Amino acid sequence: MKAISSLQSISQRLAVRLFTRGNSSADRQRGASALEYIVLAAAIIIIVGVLATVFGGDSNPLSDAFSDLFQSAKDAGTGT
Repeated sequence: MKAISSLQSISQRLAVRLFTRGNSSADRQRGASALEYIVLAAAIIIIVGVLATVFGGDSNPLSDAFSDLFQSAKDAGTGT
């Protein structure tokens, strides 16, 4: 009976330790990495937007590239 009581006590202490632990450094690092990727993506989008408006003119090469891309996808989807 003493062994069962001891095992139960050990399992309870382990459960308390597992469920009451705070945020680890790995959890904080994961959040920081996600934030860095969001900022990087936003910077890339801003740079592409500025380049598209500055070098756009009447014939926008970025718009033409996307139009060609979507037209190619449409043609591939319809089999023409």
